[in-house]
Amino acid sequence: MSESQVAKSHEAPTPQPSYAPAAMALGIMMLLWGITTMWIMSLAGLGVMTWSLWMWINSIRLDWNKENIGE
Repeated sequence: MSESQVAKSHEAPTPQPSYAPAAMALGIMMLLWGITTMWIMSLAGLGVMTWSLWMWINSIRLDWNKENIGE
């Protein structure tokens, strides 16, 4: 193996870009805003938070599976 191949085999994998963290922040903001204004906004915020958490965990799971299957 050449030095570049050895270096590549020891690099930490970089995660794929995702909108999930921004969506989570939006859901938290909507939830808190809804507490002070309307309960429907809190319900929508909870839905956005649930969706973004599911997307975030799913992308981590897929990256982890891809990394382990590749070994």
